[in-house]
Amino acid sequence: MSQITRRSALSLAAGGAAAFCLGSVGRAREAVPKRRLLFNWDGSMIHCWGRTLFPGSQQPLTREQFVSLVFTPIENTAVDAVLFSFGSGNVAEYESRVLEWPGQADDFIFPESKTWHGGIEVDPQDQYRNPKSLADAGHNPPAVVVEECHKRNMAAFVSLRMNDTHDGQHPRGKLPNPELPTFKRHNLDWLVETLDRWTALDYRRPQVRALKLRVIEEFFDRWDFDGIELDWLRHTLNFPRGEEQKSAKHLTDFLRKVRRTLDERGAARGRPIELAVRIPERLEWCLLGGYDVPAWIDEGLCDMLILGQGLTELPDLGEFHSVMKTRRLPIYPSLYPYGNGYKISPDEVIRGSAANLWNAGADGLYAFNWFHHGTWRKQLLNEIADPHTLAGKLRQYTLTHRFDVGRRVGTDYLRFSTCYREPLVPFELNVEDGMKSVPISVAPAPQSAELWVQFRYSMPGDQVTVTVNGQKLGEARLGISENLKPAGFEVVIPPESGMLGLPLRGTVDQRYQALRLPVPSELVKPGRNAIGVELNTRGPGSEKSLQVARIELAAT
Repeated sequence: MSQITRRSALSLAAGGAAAFCLGSVGRAREAVPKRRLLFNWDGSMIHCWGRTLFPGSQQPLTREQFVSLVFTPIENTAVDAVLFSFGSGNVAEYESRVLEWPGQADDFIFPESKTWHGGIEVDPQDQYRNPKSLADAGHNPPAVVVEECHKRNMAAFVSLRMNDTHDGQHPRGKLPNPELPTFKRHNLDWLVETLDRWTALDYRRPQVRALKLRVIEEFFDRWDFDGIELDWLRHTLNFPRGEEQKSAKHLTDFLRKVRRTLDERGAARGRPIELAVRIPERLEWCLLGGYDVPAWIDEGLCDMLILGQGLTELPDLGEFHSVMKTRRLPIYPSLYPYGNGYKISPDEVIRGSAANLWNAGADGLYAFNWFHHGTWRKQLLNEIADPHTLAGKLRQYTLTHRFDVGRRVGTDYLRFSTCYREPLVPFELNVEDGMKSVPISVAPAPQSAELWVQFRYSMPGDQVTVTVNGQKLGEARLGISENLKPAGFEVVIPPESGMLGLPLRGTVDQRYQALRLPVPSELVKPGRNAIGVELNTRGPGSEKSLQVARIELAAT
């Protein structure tokens, strides 16, 4: 079968032919295939983490080990596209003619600390040795990913981080720093000086945009990728604070150049190259961050939207649909396997978030930072890709927790995300506040339900009233201390499975004490529901306000 015919067949299998009008930027385009589940791999297995799963081996990763780490967790599942990040976009965890190897700027002298990378125990040299060994053996990672995806009828996308600042986790001047490239060390005027992450690139600089374009062109000049994801959420640091909207024209102009170069290469191949953008989950935040998404859509610069970071719900996709005048782009909200109180999200929590995202009108889902290895979550991947299957499963609905930023006062890399701008918990309760209400989304309507409410700084004598959509649950005044019960989950990780880079094995105990209140199923409606909590009486002796730490709804 010819290459063009084979890839056309794969597109049809993914949900329809990917028909585009190639040519000048701005010309109308037809719909791209709708996919059920996009799976982002951030290259953890090439990075320092992969070899930790082969403790008996003193050698860099082999092709067989690399392929096993990437595809064992996702093959023969609902995943129909892999979006692979070959490093930070600053250095290349592949043999590149544009970017340096990790560590090359330091003459391949690596940190002595085995916990240099985010406190995770690894050998820092593996970040270079793994991809270099693969490339030297004729298995350059991009070529391997494309070949193995196409063997499995999966679309192969590059995921390119547009402004990743992991190279700025350590103080300026602290060397060696394997992820800090020469171009940042020698061109300090290319960096945005006023941000918390000091290595952020300033996209007002034409040199920055030109470099990123060369990185993109190399991927499509050398390898047969089906598309590219421009990940603007790693990280949202492209301009000085307050300059984002005024500077949005630079990103739009950059996208025009990217679209043109992809169209030219697609025309030469005889098949289109798809362009996805990962952007904030609110249109307002996109515009605040300098992402002129309406212009991108109107000019036909992108083919699909990937929204957010670890979402539990999407209240309104209509704002994005409203700016799609001539073509409906598919939208894929992001789903994390941790967060909102869980180091590892139980299956029930992931199902609940997936069900909400489907109910909000998602065209498919985007799995990010799953990190898992082995066969552990294959069944779960199939479940979340089908809203009809989810309806018959146990589901846990959580509220978005405030992200603890610690000393990172400005949180520039988080500014345009729900966990920073609109977290729902924790919140304080005082007697004089009266009833406080927060929304929780649930879909579909449950056959049975139970509400879990966890408190901090509770004292004997504290009494609360809890409501769902205005109806009281249990006694009118519930004593907290005498009604607490175990809640949460113990997550069992099977043998030969786990999460790359995280020392989590066996059973992970994530239980806590909470009020557990049965909820009549007729009180819970599909969509948003109001959970009310009122502090009636505060027990004596506390120097802090009572705090609602988390709210969850268990449903079947």
